[in-house]
Amino acid sequence: MTVIMESGLNSTETTSLNLSSTVVVSRCPQEVLDFEPSCLQLLDALGAAGWALLGLATVAFLALLLLYFDTASHVLRHCHARHKKTTAIVLTVYPVLGLCSYLGILFQKANIFLDLAAQLWFALCMWQFLDLTLTYFGGESRFVAKMKGAVLPWKGPPCCCWPCCICPKSPVSKQQIRFVKILVIQHPWVQLVISIIQITLWLEGWYTQLDMRPSNAYIYIYIISTLSFAFGLWAFIVGFKASLQQLQEFHYTPKIVTFQLCLVFLRLQAIIVNSILVPSGAIPCLPPISPRVFANTLLNSLLMGQLVVLSVLARYYYKMPTPEVVTITHVDEVKAHPRGQSPDVASFCLVAEDTGNSVISNGKVHHPPGDDDEKGCLMNHSGNLPV
Repeated sequence: MTVIMESGLNSTETTSLNLSSTVVVSRCPQEVLDFEPSCLQLLDALGAAGWALLGLATVAFLALLLLYFDTASHVLRHCHARHKKTTAIVLTVYPVLGLCSYLGILFQKANIFLDLAAQLWFALCMWQFLDLTLTYFGGESRFVAKMKGAVLPWKGPPCCCWPCCICPKSPVSKQQIRFVKILVIQHPWVQLVISIIQITLWLEGWYTQLDMRPSNAYIYIYIISTLSFAFGLWAFIVGFKASLQQLQEFHYTPKIVTFQLCLVFLRLQAIIVNSILVPSGAIPCLPPISPRVFANTLLNSLLMGQLVVLSVLARYYYKMPTPEVVTITHVDEVKAHPRGQSPDVASFCLVAEDTGNSVISNGKVHHPPGDDDEKGCLMNHSGNLPV
């Protein structure tokens, strides 16, 4: 097969590509490294293999869409009202990442935009998954009650709470839960701002991917993005590790595993390929296809297949019946309200927080607690606490 390629000096060079006898080239010509093929140029260079890859990718993407609509429709029809919206958003992680990978195979020049979009959407879904976790508990107060005075597992990856002296050693509280939420929520917002800056600098020629020179903006954006991601992931892991044993009736373990594997396949595979395999020469140079283009095609193709498998597993577990909120025992109620409230009042406070409504019973008005006030759930008509 013969491919015509224009170099950066407006010259035309004819390069022969024989896919049947691939030879790893330790050193690619600079014009090959700089060449970013269009969709038709890539398919022409790959020949029959390219069209077969496009066909498989199309089938995989359509399968992701069908699996999502089937699962989401079941969730909207049969799940509890408080679970519907958040669950439907979390499930979008599979088709949206699949869409970014599908377009990444076709349009190599747009990979920087598609990679940013995939990372931003995963950060949003990570925030929503934490919100879904708290919804399973029925709120922050019920989370604290179910934890029974335990300490959150702060010493976890990737930050491992270093130095360890700053790790909270007190029992879990609503303040700690809100701190975890803040760390998780900051990541999609920081990622959004960084994406805007990154695209702007790239258009101005000040940003080049994998260019670690101090004069290039990549190293600085990479450090900020990595720190934001590390703190967000750390808080997310703290939250779900604390919930694993408490939410077994919600099939929480397989749900979190399928979600976390998306992160592994999205980020870890890219780090291994782009930081280890491409520089070491393990990825072949197939003029006019550079190792970087070959690696992007390989990564996106792998991710498409992996997402289909994860989406099938997610469909199975999200369709299984679950209770509305986690079960709170009498002992949990007492531990959740240690300020002298009786278990009956504490129990009503927890239920009132779930419903969000005031109830009149036996001539008394029962109000749910506010965000900063877990006392005074039981009031009489004068608005005073009963003696």
